[in-house]
Amino acid sequence: MSSYLLQLPEELIQEVRQLAAASQIPLEQWLIAAITQQLEVERSLSRLRQASQVADYERFDQILARVPDIEPMLGDEL
Repeated sequence: MSSYLLQLPEELIQEVRQLAAASQIPLEQWLIAAITQQLEVERSLSRLRQASQVADYERFDQILARVPDIEPMLGDEL
Protein backbone atom coordinates (compact mmCIF):
# COMPACT_ATOMS: atom_id res chain seq x y z
CA MET A 1 0.00 0.00 0.00
CA SER A 2 1.23 3.52 -0.75
CA SER A 3 1.15 6.57 1.49
CA TYR A 4 0.00 10.04 0.49
CA LEU A 5 0.06 13.13 2.67
CA LEU A 6 -3.30 14.82 2.34
CA GLN A 7 -3.99 18.31 3.58
CA LEU A 8 -7.65 19.10 4.12
CA PRO A 9 -9.42 22.21 5.33
CA GLU A 10 -10.08 21.95 9.08
CA GLU A 11 -13.87 22.10 8.72
CA LEU A 12 -13.80 19.31 6.14
CA ILE A 13 -11.65 16.95 8.21
CA GLN A 14 -13.84 17.60 11.26
CA GLU A 15 -16.93 16.58 9.30
CA VAL A 16 -15.18 13.50 7.92
CA ARG A 17 -14.08 12.52 11.43
CA GLN A 18 -17.67 12.83 12.64
CA LEU A 19 -18.97 10.69 9.77
CA ALA A 20 -16.34 8.03 10.38
CA ALA A 21 -17.15 7.98 14.08
CA ALA A 22 -20.87 7.73 13.36
CA SER A 23 -20.14 4.78 11.08
CA GLN A 24 -17.88 3.29 13.76
CA ILE A 25 -14.97 2.88 11.37
CA PRO A 26 -11.46 4.30 11.44
CA LEU A 27 -10.91 7.60 9.63
CA GLU A 28 -8.48 6.00 7.16
CA GLN A 29 -10.99 3.28 6.27
CA TRP A 30 -13.72 5.90 5.76
CA LEU A 31 -11.47 7.91 3.44
CA ILE A 32 -10.51 4.80 1.44
CA ALA A 33 -14.20 3.91 1.06
CA ALA A 34 -15.07 7.47 -0.05
CA ILE A 35 -12.25 7.57 -2.61
CA THR A 36 -13.17 4.10 -3.90
CA GLN A 37 -16.80 5.14 -4.26
CA GLN A 38 -15.84 8.25 -6.25
CA LEU A 39 -13.58 6.18 -8.50
CA GLU A 40 -16.49 3.85 -9.26
CA VAL A 41 -18.68 6.85 -10.12
CA GLU A 42 -16.01 8.17 -12.50
CA ARG A 43 -15.55 4.74 -14.10
CA SER A 44 -19.30 4.37 -14.59
CA LEU A 45 -19.57 7.82 -16.16
CA SER A 46 -16.69 6.99 -18.48
CA ARG A 47 -18.39 3.76 -19.60
CA LEU A 48 -21.67 5.62 -20.18
CA ARG A 49 -19.89 8.29 -22.24
CA GLN A 50 -18.21 5.59 -24.35
CA ALA A 51 -21.51 3.78 -24.87
CA SER A 52 -23.23 7.01 -25.89
CA GLN A 53 -20.61 7.52 -28.61
CA VAL A 54 -21.55 4.26 -30.33
CA ALA A 55 -25.27 4.19 -29.52
CA ASP A 56 -27.66 3.85 -32.44
CA TYR A 57 -30.20 6.52 -31.53
CA GLU A 58 -32.23 5.94 -34.69
CA ARG A 59 -32.69 2.28 -33.71
CA PHE A 60 -33.54 3.37 -30.17
CA ASP A 61 -36.27 5.66 -31.50
CA GLN A 62 -37.64 2.83 -33.66
CA ILE A 63 -37.89 0.50 -30.67
CA LEU A 64 -39.38 3.18 -28.44
CA ALA A 65 -42.02 3.96 -31.10
CA ARG A 66 -43.34 0.40 -30.71
CA VAL A 67 -44.22 0.97 -27.05
CA PRO A 68 -47.97 1.49 -26.71
CA ASP A 69 -49.09 4.94 -25.58
CA ILE A 70 -51.26 3.88 -22.64
CA GLU A 71 -51.71 5.02 -19.06
CA PRO A 72 -49.26 3.40 -16.62
CA MET A 73 -50.45 0.74 -14.20
CA LEU A 74 -51.51 1.96 -10.78
CA GLY A 75 -48.37 2.71 -8.77
CA ASP A 76 -46.14 3.15 -11.85
CA GLU A 77 -47.09 6.76 -12.50
CA LEU A 78 -44.49 9.49 -12.40
